[in-house]
Amino acid sequence: MIKDGALVIYKNRAATARLDGDKLELSFQKEPSVRVREKDVELLHDGPVKTVPAILESGEFETAWEMTSGSFISISELAELAFGSDGPAERLSAWTKCMDSLPFRLQEGQVYVLQPEERKEEEEKRNKKQSEGKERAAFIERAKKAAFVPGDERFYGELEAMAYGKSQKSGIARELGIKEEAEAAHAWLLKSGLWTRKVNPFALRSGHPQKAPQFALGEDNDKKRIDLQQLEAWAIDSPWSHDPDDALSWDGQSVWVHVADPASVIVPDSPADQEAARRSGTLYIPEGAIPMLPKELLRHLSLGLDKCSRTMSFRIELNEEGLVEKTEVFPSFVKVKRSTYEEADKMLDSGSLKDLKTRADIRKAYRKKNGSVDIDIPEVSLWLDDGECRIAPLNACKSGELVKEMMVLAGEAAARWAFDRGLPFPYYSQEAPGHQNELPPGLAGEFAKRRLMKAGMAGVQPRAHQGLGVSMYAQATSPLRRYADLLAQQQIRAWLDKEAGLSAKGPMLADELSMKLALAAAGSMALRKAERQSELHWTLVWLQDRPGWEGEGIAVQSGSGETLFFIPLLGLETRIRTAGTELNSSARLRFLRADIAKQEAQFAIV
Repeated sequence: MIKDGALVIYKNRAATARLDGDKLELSFQKEPSVRVREKDVELLHDGPVKTVPAILESGEFETAWEMTSGSFISISELAELAFGSDGPAERLSAWTKCMDSLPFRLQEGQVYVLQPEERKEEEEKRNKKQSEGKERAAFIERAKKAAFVPGDERFYGELEAMAYGKSQKSGIARELGIKEEAEAAHAWLLKSGLWTRKVNPFALRSGHPQKAPQFALGEDNDKKRIDLQQLEAWAIDSPWSHDPDDALSWDGQSVWVHVADPASVIVPDSPADQEAARRSGTLYIPEGAIPMLPKELLRHLSLGLDKCSRTMSFRIELNEEGLVEKTEVFPSFVKVKRSTYEEADKMLDSGSLKDLKTRADIRKAYRKKNGSVDIDIPEVSLWLDDGECRIAPLNACKSGELVKEMMVLAGEAAARWAFDRGLPFPYYSQEAPGHQNELPPGLAGEFAKRRLMKAGMAGVQPRAHQGLGVSMYAQATSPLRRYADLLAQQQIRAWLDKEAGLSAKGPMLADELSMKLALAAAGSMALRKAERQSELHWTLVWLQDRPGWEGEGIAVQSGSGETLFFIPLLGLETRIRTAGTELNSSARLRFLRADIAKQEAQFAIV
């Protein structure tokens, strides 16, 4: 039992104790007294003392260490060895020395005396930490003046990690008075001159690796491939595309959509599959594409790069109204011709492309009848050329509409094929948009339609895709660049292989597929966000390189004292405070300033 006048320790502070009913009243040197339970304190000396004694400076602690190193002793023994007596002041002084943990350390109520090697190691750690503390303090002073020296990167690396989204905490940020958030770290790095405007952190923030994957691949599963090399097959894409993954054919009766076949070498849950799942898709940014799959695989499986391409081919029969009546799926060999949209436009009036265009027009009318929503907003292409940003409008091509229509057809056909077989499948749906009556005309109407659209949803149950005007749909034509499409192809191949007796293992069950699809959907959202932010980043860099730039803006939304303008030449939206602006009217806008970190630009009406 603790007596009146005892010297005790409470929360690592020395105090004198006085009995006060069933509790103790503790008095400290410089703090108000408190009442606590006896079990909450540690007895240091029975006393009695009236006040907390002063710490003694004359103890022979080095001698005590030399005599007892490597052993356990009590606080009382340490006080006796260091001072020759064991009074309250001596014992408090010994306890204080132990709190420094060098060369005495409190362990479970006893004092452990460090051995010489342990003491040396601890002293070296402390000296290093003290030196680092001084260097850190010196860096903080230099950082305030933006006067950096070689080696400072080990300190401001904390801020770079935060700006890249790799960490959420930084002691350096706190010491510099910077908010612990990516945007604030980015802004400071720009202001300090450590980063230039051309550093794009948004791609890394997505979590997508910044290099193409590398892993060993299995052999192609070429068993039971049918030879379709007699069909004329067209892979129509942008001139800068390096991984075409779909091609089109017409056999006189049916539409054929040929899709690259990575599932022939990427087995579910293999290392290659797990890496593709982690990436969710190919990241397309102005600096270049960072693929989901290894470059050697893209070179091997992209369509039209070799004389003969390995594909998964969908043969689709349509009725006169454009409804899918029958779908067959075959692993195949196809001879693919590559073409740009501009080149294909010149061939739409003859041959198989003319027949395909006719079916595409029928399909578009069919989908429109079923409530499809087409949104026509001008787009731009943005890329880097020797480190300089380039922006150019994307010209609409008729062949682009043809390809789009055929991909929607293939997605619907794949979904119906899977549904007819009870095959768990990665369906993609979208609810009907909001009320579209009385929309404004022109570009303002297109933006109004976009605001009414609901987010698409991925799942293993088929539902209507109202935006496309089809009763069921799956993304299945881009397996080289979207993981959800690769999942679709893996399910198709597993079904076909089991049906042909080539494999005893069937497709993934619905629960497993659902989990993989949910992860892919989340990853895909992160990729699309990184792509949008990267494009906006470089657009702002482009503008900052052109102070006072002027261009046309079209009013697409107005209200609350401000107008949303769309700048077609930049594919950029900006809000300007102005009242009474007529929708679809154009205005000359002048660029004023941009905040790269906040991703904001300001314009004024000229």
